[in-house]
Amino acid sequence: IDGGKYEYKKIIGEVNTLIQSNDKSVIPAWRRDRIRDHMSGIKARLDKAKNESEKGLATENAAEIASLIAKNKDAPVIVEVLKTKGTSKGISEGLKTMRKKAPETAAVIMAVNDDDVFFHCLVPKKLSSGVGLRADEWLATFSGMLGAKCGGKDLYAQGSGKGAAQVEKALNLAKQYADSKMK
Repeated sequence: IDGGKYEYKKIIGEVNTLIQSNDKSVIPAWRRDRIRDHMSGIKARLDKAKNESEKGLATENAAEIASLIAKNKDAPVIVEVLKTKGTSKGISEGLKTMRKKAPETAAVIMAVNDDDVFFHCLVPKKLSSGVGLRADEWLATFSGMLGAKCGGKDLYAQGSGKGAAQVEKALNLAKQYADSKMK
């Protein structure tokens, strides 16, 4: 837990299985309660470790998006995959900065974390009404190949799915869609 690598979902699943087995066991109630409390403590430590690691990732993601903004300050569209492991919260924080520093730029930012893929789309009102570039439609062009769930509206949409192997294809589709609307 402390700084090591672990598969969070797998371990939490096993802890939950242990808790359920314990609840069905034929042992004194006081012992069953003590075991459940111990397992709940382990679960809480795992959650805390996961949250701490995601805070660091969110900060890295926001910083990387800030550097993308600086490199592409005058670009009307940015479609990128972050080089750092990503979180949805990190992308969201970075796009808040983009709204302030590059308000006329549309963007699809993707991040990969193991096999999970997170993506957010931001479209300025001027592009949405002017050339018909809509965030929800933009994400719909590639979200299917990532097995993603997504939602949003004309100006902002987000999603997540599995399928990190398909990110490059998704990136190309997102670029093609943006190019077709910007012509």
